[in-house]
Amino acid sequence: MAQSMYKTTGTADMEKALRQLGKNSGFAALTGALRDASKPIVKSTRAAAPKKTGNLRKNIKTVVYKGKGKSDSVATLHIGFNKKAGFYGRFLELGAKRHRIPGKTVGARKNKRKNTAKVSLGANAVYSNIDHPGIRPKPFLAKGFEAGYKQAIPIFVKRLRERIILQAIKKYGKGA
Repeated sequence: MAQSMYKTTGTADMEKALRQLGKNSGFAALTGALRDASKPIVKSTRAAAPKKTGNLRKNIKTVVYKGKGKSDSVATLHIGFNKKAGFYGRFLELGAKRHRIPGKTVGARKNKRKNTAKVSLGANAVYSNIDHPGIRPKPFLAKGFEAGYKQAIPIFVKRLRERIILQAIKKYGKGA
C-alpha cells in the first residue's frame, strides 16, 4: 500500500488553537476535518478500483487513528479497504510473487504427511500441489490518492478552521 504524507504550510495558528482546545476537543476537531477532507480521495479511489463484483469498491474506508507527536491532538488518516470483505485488494494493489500452495498436512507426529490440494478445472478435479503464477500489481489506491488529494487540502484547511471554532464554542460558550 502506498503511504504518502503531505504537509501544509501556514497552519501554525490552527495548531496553536488545537493545543488551546485541549486533548479531546482538539482531537475531535482534527478528526472531523480529516474525515471531511478524505471524501474526494475516497471517491477517486473507488473510481480507480477494479470492478468485478463491486465488493472492493464498497469496502474502501477511512479510519482516523490517534497519532504520536508534539501535540495531544495529532491524528493519522488511513484510506484503504476493509480487511474482511476486501482482503484481496492488497494483492491487487501490491501484486504477488509466484509461489507454491502446498496441500494440507494430515496426521500427527511421525505420521504427519502432506496431502495434495484439490483443484477443480471444469468437470475434472486435479489433486496436486499448486504453483500459483502470481499477479501483477494494479496500484489503484495510489492512483486514487493522486487524483483526489489536491481537492482535499483546501477542504481540510477550511473544515479545520470551522471545527476549531465549533469546538471552542462548545467548550467555552459563545463569548469565546
